[in-house]
Amino acid sequence: MKTVDWHPLRTPPDISPSGYYIGTSGYYFEDWIGRFNPPKQSRPRTPQEREEQDRLRFYQKYFSFVEINNTFYREPMLDNFVDVERRSKESMQYAVKVHRDISHTRSWDAKDACALMMQHVTAVSPLVETGRFFSFLIQLEDRLYRSQKRLDYLLNVASVATKMRMDVHIEFRHISWHTFFVLQALKDAGVGVVNTDIPPVEHAFPFKAYATTDKGYMRLSGRNLEHWYPKGPRKSPKDRIAARNNRYDYKYSPEEMSQIVEKQLVLGTKTSSQAIAYNNHYQTKAVQDAIENIEILKGKIRGNS
Repeated sequence: MKTVDWHPLRTPPDISPSGYYIGTSGYYFEDWIGRFNPPKQSRPRTPQEREEQDRLRFYQKYFSFVEINNTFYREPMLDNFVDVERRSKESMQYAVKVHRDISHTRSWDAKDACALMMQHVTAVSPLVETGRFFSFLIQLEDRLYRSQKRLDYLLNVASVATKMRMDVHIEFRHISWHTFFVLQALKDAGVGVVNTDIPPVEHAFPFKAYATTDKGYMRLSGRNLEHWYPKGPRKSPKDRIAARNNRYDYKYSPEEMSQIVEKQLVLGTKTSSQAIAYNNHYQTKAVQDAIENIEILKGKIRGNS
């Protein structure tokens, strides 16, 4: 798409006062420039131009929720969240993905993971102090089987935050975690569960409307089954980026969106608030779906009032 063709997408209504916080998983993608974000300017001059070039500020013109993803790859730093808080509107809510050394460990040793989790707790304190922190997100791989050792590990690590009255949600993607025992263990520990939508691989955790705390959470990664598991070599960064983009190159249909919204309404009867994150980021499909979701949900809320 040529940058000269850029024009702002329609701005959805703000439904956050109803307890629904809808947005995307991440906000800083190069392929969003000229599609969602304005074209880059070498020297923005006016306050409006400077605000539009600030991707976080521009994002908040549309949404009141976002997942911070870079903490999955880099340990969170206090200064970064001081800056994020400074650039946030009053109604903004953030989920923070925990570092991969916690969620993608091979040792399942809680000692080091708990120490790293404490770093997370300290780093996000500026958001906690202003009420903009929604939850930590522990995202597990979809081929990770359940075991008692792994469950104990997850609850132990989560307790570092929950003892500080900070929310934690766990995204299970493998069906082996889909048991009453696991959900009850989360509820007893005050840990949230993520309702996740991924392609229909045979071992996928089913897409439901579960709540184990007063905060609901839903993540939607698309249903691109053909490209969910990358094919071919992924030796270079370019190959890995291409594989990631293929995985999340999916736009939800009107019928699928209607079913998703119905689940959100059910979840809304069980919780005081819920976060909804679209992870199908490639070429702004997450943005488009999030906007559409907000507009449909707004109509449903109005119709039920």
